[in-house]
Amino acid sequence: MPSLPWRLLPLLLLQTTLQAAVIPVVTTEFPPFQSALPAPWGVALQAAQSVAAANGDRLDIRFLPWPRAYQIAETTPDVMIFCLARTAQRETRYGWIGQVAPNEVSLWRLRRRHDVQPATLEQARRWQLGVTAQDMKARYLLQHGFVYGDNLQESSDDLSNIRKLYAGRIDLLPFSNRSVLFYQTRLAGLDPAQLEPVLALPELSSPLYLAFSPGSNTGRSARYAATFSRLNRQGLLARLNRQWQLPHDDSNSANSGNYKP
Repeated sequence: MPSLPWRLLPLLLLQTTLQAAVIPVVTTEFPPFQSALPAPWGVALQAAQSVAAANGDRLDIRFLPWPRAYQIAETTPDVMIFCLARTAQRETRYGWIGQVAPNEVSLWRLRRRHDVQPATLEQARRWQLGVTAQDMKARYLLQHGFVYGDNLQESSDDLSNIRKLYAGRIDLLPFSNRSVLFYQTRLAGLDPAQLEPVLALPELSSPLYLAFSPGSNTGRSARYAATFSRLNRQGLLARLNRQWQLPHDDSNSANSGNYKP
């Protein structure tokens, strides 16, 4: 079935909770958690589909550059987005469904770049860093003295930044999830064994979630969160992690529909 035109979104939102709904979703390429090719797949995407199906709904998923996906979520109620970091700034605005991935942010370098050795974030300002537009890591670095055109470069997606790192166009890459970094590096035909983390950024290490956008129906958000928790108790994420050969994160437990700071 073709994707439903988004101009029909207001009509969809008039449906009662007893009727099947088509839930608009925005996301970006972030394999192995979500990817559009060769057909939509991934841990987060399949978890979202399972939760929607358990509620009698289906998802209309759009893969977009992250800046566009995030802008739509910020300005359009009743849209699902993933994978979204659960930060203090977003906590009361989004309708959190459930945690689908860890998010341990570090600065990465190529192993051969022994000259790139920042011991602190302040020291990292000596080198060129690559970020994705509208990403929380970009905002964090800007707040900590980094400047576009000086020591910060912006791309529309993670894959572009990975290629920049291997080409020597940037020196350090802030990245959220080791599994995603290694997967995308291989996707680019590059060897992830050449990568190593050099500086952890624990302030940015907020877990990644399925979420509803600001202004969304609170009843639906609560219902989806409860469904996610129930399915996770039944082993949903453990099965998906095994399917895509990812380590199982113990924080994705029966209570993962609840926030754990």
